[in-house]
Amino acid sequence: MANQLVINIQEEKVNVAILSDGVLQEIFSEEDESLSGNIYVGRIEKIIPGLNAAFVNIGGNRNGFLKLTDITKQYISEVTKSPVKEGIKILVQVKHDAIGTKGHQLTGKISLAGRFLVYFPLSKVRGVSKKVQEPKERVRLQELSRSLAKNDGVVIRTAAEFVPEEYVAEEFNQLKSEWRKVLQSFKRARKIKLLRREPTTVDYILRERLNKDIDEVHVNTREIYEKVKEVSKRLAKKPMIYFFEGDLFDKLCIYSQIGQLQERIIHLPSGGYIALDTTEAMTVFDVNSASFVSEKNHADLAYKTNVEAAYEIARQLRLRNIGGIVIVDFIDMPSKTYYDRLTKELQQAIRNDSAHIELIGFTKLGLLEMTRKRRSPSIDQLLFSGCPICKGTGRVVSPHIVVRRVINELSKIENISEYSSVKVILHQRLSGYTEKIKKSLSSTIVEKIRFSFEGSNPGDFSVVFTKKTS
Repeated sequence: MANQLVINIQEEKVNVAILSDGVLQEIFSEEDESLSGNIYVGRIEKIIPGLNAAFVNIGGNRNGFLKLTDITKQYISEVTKSPVKEGIKILVQVKHDAIGTKGHQLTGKISLAGRFLVYFPLSKVRGVSKKVQEPKERVRLQELSRSLAKNDGVVIRTAAEFVPEEYVAEEFNQLKSEWRKVLQSFKRARKIKLLRREPTTVDYILRERLNKDIDEVHVNTREIYEKVKEVSKRLAKKPMIYFFEGDLFDKLCIYSQIGQLQERIIHLPSGGYIALDTTEAMTVFDVNSASFVSEKNHADLAYKTNVEAAYEIARQLRLRNIGGIVIVDFIDMPSKTYYDRLTKELQQAIRNDSAHIELIGFTKLGLLEMTRKRRSPSIDQLLFSGCPICKGTGRVVSPHIVVRRVINELSKIENISEYSSVKVILHQRLSGYTEKIKKSLSSTIVEKIRFSFEGSNPGDFSVVFTKKTS
């Protein structure tokens, strides 16, 4: 299975996709305007004791939300030098972007992420990514983390696996130097401002997604091509790098796959399908066995379809950047053994997801519960807007109801002889109902009616009267 990282520059906009054997796994866009990871000088506008939290102004339209438990004793001693109170300036980092009506989630637990490690200047946390599983390598990286961090914190990332120690140490010193500059700027600051911005889209992608799982990188500008070559020099596993001219998303059929994200139904190889619905509280996946024809092999067929669904759901979580509570209604299976095997398959399916996923397990009703933490808005929020017709419900008024309203409205016309014509504007969906409307009206009204199918709303209509000229 070949994994491809595609960096596509069109009209100076950066769009990135990750493919696995040509199938879209993740997409990123420069237009996402994520503030996640940025560090600001903020001002505490209001403290809510009941929530043990504060609202902090970082310069946007809405105040960010800061948990006061994120302000540690070490933070106070090294940053604010005084207890937290309303009106003071405060150093904060955006933990999660604003989503919907919620403002940015902020934290005082500052972290500076590099390719090989994450530096925590206000913590003594030390560790190695759980994804590093080779015993000797894990021990090596644990010893390295202890030698690097004396009075501060560091977590070695998966990308540091089998990478020379001098590369990791160099990055640690660089991040530590950046922190000193941030802290000095904060102490001098007199107003709200941005102190440190997360890397550009391309730099972020090369840092976070160009790893040992990527076999090929496709780019369409020479500048990015040279940058990828330079970054690849420090990778334990070096990908093949290709330069192509033109729109790579078009050449690799990525646009058509992005278009499919608008669809609610996701078809599976076995003939089954997944129905996806998102509510304010959660996202629900309903797995269905549309093609089951044999009762004899029902258990095996159900398990096969469920496994296909598990891998597809894991892909959809990454692709659509779904966060929060996730419920999956798999096809019923006859025994706990099947469910245990399915859980292991799902654990395997989600292992490449950079977001933290917690599999809670199956409920008494047979529903799988899980959660996924994300740091930026979902693809639905970024690529699509609510339908102005159905208001996001996915439903419009039945044609029969609209027709009845049209008949009632036309039946109320008085002094029809005063008008030369009555124009009824309908949606194209109602073009087959004109005879029904005519049959329900008097002949004098029918003579004056003219139908037009220019309406934009299938659940509504309008009537235009034209008076006779004298």
